[in-house]
Amino acid sequence: MSELTVRMGENIRIYRRANRMTLSELATKINKSKATVGKYEQGTIALDMDTLYEIAAALGVSPFQLMVSLLPEKKEKGEPRLQGERRYLYLYDGRASRILRSLLVSGQEDDAVTLFYDIPSFTEPQRCRALYYGRRQKHDFVTNYILENQSNGVEHAFLCVMRSLDRPTESTGLISGISSRMLLPVSAKCILSEAVLPENEELTESLLLTKEDIRLTRRCNMFIVEQISWLG
Repeated sequence: MSELTVRMGENIRIYRRANRMTLSELATKINKSKATVGKYEQGTIALDMDTLYEIAAALGVSPFQLMVSLLPEKKEKGEPRLQGERRYLYLYDGRASRILRSLLVSGQEDDAVTLFYDIPSFTEPQRCRALYYGRRQKHDFVTNYILENQSNGVEHAFLCVMRSLDRPTESTGLISGISSRMLLPVSAKCILSEAVLPENEELTESLLLTKEDIRLTRRCNMFIVEQISWLG
């Protein structure tokens, strides 16, 4: 079996579970048997292009997203890999007093993005608390993500991040949406990183609102956060 076939099988399983969809439900949507879909997920049989597009449509993703590595890369020399973009999103949930981690995945060939929101670890994105699909808009120093909750079409999320000049692999920004607990519009300070960050006291401090953040918010009557330039 090829590496791409195995990767696509892993991704089909991840997106299916994140969508709270059973193997039988996916099989019904694409008019295949449960056993056949199971073999797709195991990577034991290859997908033809028509089936790839059918599965992508059933899961609400682009075909290219099924080919992008969602799990951590294996460090094996000389092994070609189809590269997509994985970004690690962090914010601090003061209600639960914990860092909330999420995985943002986008392909190189289009601007479609997937957000696995609030996951136990980056190796288990299918166990996300909420799954979002949407689009990315890249500009010189700002990138916007417009996302829709797949289990609740009323709830959308907007993520706006600014690239730091002195730390180009990390971006500071705001994520806004509707709180599932309070059912009210909320915004939170966040960090989007190209690499996994240590979830320590320093990261927690960088995610908390500073006195300057609060001062700017009170003065302008707008929720404003300054760029984080000292992280790490």
